[in-house]
Amino acid sequence: MGRVLVAYATRGGAARDIAETVGEVLRASGHAVRVADLKSKPGVDGAELVVLGSGINAGSWYPEATSWLAAEAGALRAARVAVFNACLNAADPAKRDDSLAYNRSVAERVRASASESFAGRFVPEHISWWRRLFLRTMQKPTQDHLDLDAVRAWASTLTVS
Repeated sequence: MGRVLVAYATRGGAARDIAETVGEVLRASGHAVRVADLKSKPGVDGAELVVLGSGINAGSWYPEATSWLAAEAGALRAARVAVFNACLNAADPAKRDDSLAYNRSVAERVRASASESFAGRFVPEHISWWRRLFLRTMQKPTQDHLDLDAVRAWASTLTVS
């Protein structure tokens, strides 16, 4: 079977949980899977499939994800790439197109074969004080919309080669 890198950027942990779930599904299919936080700057290292994900801030992927993408652009050309994001907008079916659009520029850069947006979570204890303050002023309550069954279903559609 194939070599897979599942890499993510997260603040509140939703993208990490999604990445780990994708990794579990692909491992169960017999693939050699490495799951890595993009802060550690993992190499593509010959992966045939790279699944790249990020949380969303103000409609954009986190900077460590886009920086990693730029640094690994050459290596990514040799791999199949799938992308995902984790955002609260994805919890609202009326905002599905908006949440998928957050992936557009990244998906185009890597010629992604798959793109998905998963509903994330807002747990104040998992984010910075400044972001907590900002979201509190917007009266955002604690939320957890993460649906790992939806993640498993999407991961089962990903092909390695």
